Amino acid sequence: MKRLISLLSAVIMIACVSVSKSRAYEEYNLSGIISCSDIKSDSNSKGGYVCAFSGDTVFSARLVPDFSAYNFTVSGHIRGVSQSGKYTNALVFDDAFTNKYSVYSLDTDNGNVRKTSFNDKNFRTDSFSVSDNCVYYIKTDSTYAYVACVDLSTGRKTKINFSQNANEIFNNNGKSYVRLYDGSVCRLSQASSACVANTGEFRNIANAGINKVINQDGFIVSLSDNSREYVSNAEFGKVSASDGKVFIAVNYRLSRKASDKTQSVSIPKAAKAVVAYKNRCGILLDNGTVCVYEPSDFQEKKIINNNNNNSNSNNNNNNNNNNRHDSSKTDNRAVNSDYIISDGMIYGIYSGETVADFKRKTSVKNVYKADGTIAKSGKLKTGFTAVIDSKTYVITVCGDVTGEGNVNSKDVTLLQKYLCDNAELDGAYLKAADFNLDGEADNRDLVLISRQKN
Repeated sequence: MKRLISLLSAVIMIACVSVSKSRAYEEYNLSGIISCSDIKSDSNSKGGYVCAFSGDTVFSARLVPDFSAYNFTVSGHIRGVSQSGKYTNALVFDDAFTNKYSVYSLDTDNGNVRKTSFNDKNFRTDSFSVSDNCVYYIKTDSTYAYVACVDLSTGRKTKINFSQNANEIFNNNGKSYVRLYDGSVCRLSQASSACVANTGEFRNIANAGINKVINQDGFIVSLSDNSREYVSNAEFGKVSASDGKVFIAVNYRLSRKASDKTQSVSIPKAAKAVVAYKNRCGILLDNGTVCVYEPSDFQEKKIINNNNNNSNSNNNNNNNNNNRHDSSKTDNRAVNSDYIISDGMIYGIYSGETVADFKRKTSVKNVYKADGTIAKSGKLKTGFTAVIDSKTYVITVCGDVTGEGNVNSKDVTLLQKYLCDNAELDGAYLKAADFNLDGEADNRDLVLISRQKN
């Protein structure tokens, strides 16, 4: 079912599309959002959302628990978008002479758009949030950049000062927050603030679920109690936590972590955004397709634990101390790695990971080259080995079919020859050819490896 709503004013034209929920998720395509340069993702108590803007058009979609997609155009210049619960908000610059700005709020349940205007100057337009019918933004006309608040119902303006610069404003689960110069995060109200967490000095952050953000070092930080956990290979917008589970998209794999268990599935394309709601995870792929994964879609995999190679509790304690990462003012222990161990091999490793990375994530003492000598540094290569619990496992790097440690045209050529029965591949090298980890090396892996070559 499709419908078009037109508001006959010079301010806004709204195009609303309501998609039948009976269609397969793979049929939904968000090519409009994919064309935008900055896609924001947010998982909150209303669902999992993506939003963006391009030119004079705002795009918004809810991926889970159900699907809805809308877009609308404005007559001014869009400065940014922000998600707050079920509302997608856009900040629009209307008139330079009067310093007029407008906030457009899209209701993603029905496509209705509301516009409210205010006047101000000397503020950053790249960072804003809307909550409880107030808009928050950063003013720069004082010694320290501070937060200004405008009540969109009454027009009342208030200011919130800090002893250092305000760097960024964002919305999480319908509440507005500011990140300060030293990494402190404060929850905002109309005339006050409360410090709730620290994400690390000079560390950019992105939403990672209800009351959770992720910093650029890969730490998920709680806005409730400032606790944190490390997620290896994490990328902004591609990590979402929900109901005690963390969903992570890396290359062509989606992993779901719950306590000490990690489960993984292949995804058909690289992910642009990942959002989660309760037990469901929605992925926006780089071709605009939307895929949704249920708990039953994940197959259990055995994951290497950080302490698998320790023989007693004393060794556990020593290695735990060695595997801590600094993310603000506290040391924090990394959680389990994403590596998979099966059939005498360790895989789920991608090109570019180093010996140091591997040892840090697994607490393995030594990594050995194919000739048996110790690999002290450098990139991991297919054919390297490591000892865990007195057992030797062969390391397999996805796409590194030749064992050189890189994914390049040589790997593509060798796999082509193998698929044409003109070359032999076995053991770890055959496993390396199975880039999407679906159990066999085929033309799909050839396509994926050719995209990864460097």
